[in-house]
Amino acid sequence: MPSAEPPGQELPPAAQERLAGQRETHSWGSTLTVSEFAAISKVGFEPVGQVLGAAVYNVGDAGDEECPYGLTVYRREGTPAYRPPGGGPRLGQAPVPPSGAAAIGSARPLVSVLYQARRAAISRMTTECTALGALGVIGVRLEVGPFGDDEDILEFRALGTAIRAPGVVSRAQPFASDLSGQDFTKLVAHGWMPVGLALGVAVGYRHDDWLTKGQTRSTAGNVEVEGYTYLVRQMRTDARNELELDLVRLGADGVVVRDLQTRITERKCPIVPFSRDHVAEVTIVGTAIAQFARFAPPPIYGIHKLDGRRPVPTVAAPQVSVSLGGDTREERPTADEGDAEPSQPEE
Repeated sequence: MPSAEPPGQELPPAAQERLAGQRETHSWGSTLTVSEFAAISKVGFEPVGQVLGAAVYNVGDAGDEECPYGLTVYRREGTPAYRPPGGGPRLGQAPVPPSGAAAIGSARPLVSVLYQARRAAISRMTTECTALGALGVIGVRLEVGPFGDDEDILEFRALGTAIRAPGVVSRAQPFASDLSGQDFTKLVAHGWMPVGLALGVAVGYRHDDWLTKGQTRSTAGNVEVEGYTYLVRQMRTDARNELELDLVRLGADGVVVRDLQTRITERKCPIVPFSRDHVAEVTIVGTAIAQFARFAPPPIYGIHKLDGRRPVPTVAAPQVSVSLGGDTREERPTADEGDAEPSQPEE
């Protein structure tokens, strides 16, 4: 489990100057579209300004210098081949290569630094949100890109629009959400509020053994590469588990996932010479939400097929009217003016 979100940090001088200028001029900027701005206004929110956070990390140390297949087969540290009960030892017995989830290694140090970098960027963004007196940030874009020419140095960026509700003061930590203005409006209208950005990150690697090499040859035809299937399935499962742990840390009821990315790369095997491993990195980003009120469900409107024909008017039942004098009489509804046939002139 990654470490908790870093505590509030002092804003850099450039950020302090930018935020001070916004407060003095009473102007604000946003990343919202016109439709998003109109949507949040309907539920009593207004933008305060753009907020951002950035962090540059060196992620070269993945901590994955070991390969399950290399330890088992190349170094002969695996489990001996199966022998029936009572059978004696066999000479020249080869180790059994791992299969399934056992053949997948986990780069825990790399996962930890990916969490720390993203959390640092989000924390610095929400620190700017607090400086503006806002309640939270919506429309957050969490991006990762190379810093310069070194592939091991990455820049993590978080950019969004801080919002507030006039007359509402919150003492809680500002929330961060990647929902659009329209989705945020629907969420609030149904009694839910964002709590924060929830992350699920998992990185694993698998050795290209004789089975995967055989299944990826051009002569293999259309077959499933079982080793790669296990790799992506296991990493997505691990990322979902990490996401659930993040929800517990945030104290949320659930999560609305908007982004799930899977990145596949290759590396040289650290144990077996002239061999390669496949590395899978899975990242899940969503908005953790909590319910603050229970509202009645919105009305459901029927959908009618427009086939070009006029609907057949239904004949209403006769109605009985009572006059002030106590007399009753039966009245039949008249046809609509648009449905009435034009009267023929008298001859």
